[in-house]
Amino acid sequence: MDLKQLYTADAHNEGVEICIKSPLDGKETDFYVTVMGVDSKAYREAVRAYHRKLLNKEEGGEIDLLVSVTKSWRGLQDQGKDVKFSPKVAAKLYNQSPNVASQLDAAVADRKNFIKG
Repeated sequence: MDLKQLYTADAHNEGVEICIKSPLDGKETDFYVTVMGVDSKAYREAVRAYHRKLLNKEEGGEIDLLVSVTKSWRGLQDQGKDVKFSPKVAAKLYNQSPNVASQLDAAVADRKNFIKG
C-alpha cells in the first residue's frame, strides 16, 4: 500500500458536497451542503468544544459541532430567494430540521465519503 493512500486529513478538510434528501419522500433535492469529515481539523476542534459543553452541562453541542464542519451550501431557498450560508442560519436550520442534521451527521462520520478514487 502506498503511504499517501493512508493520508486522509486533507480530503476531510477540503470537504464533500452532500445532496440533502427530502424529509417528505426521501427523494434527492436540489439542496447541497458541503461538510468536512471526522478527520478534519475543524471536526477535532469542535469535538473538544463539545466535550467542554458536556462537562459544563451546557446544551447545543451537537448542533454547534455540525455547524462548525459546514463549509457552504447551495440550492436552499426561502420563498423563492436564495438563502446564503451563515453559521447562524445553519444552526437554526439544523435545530428546526433534525432530518437534515441527521443526514449531514451521517455523511460527516462516513470516512468513505472523503476518499478520492
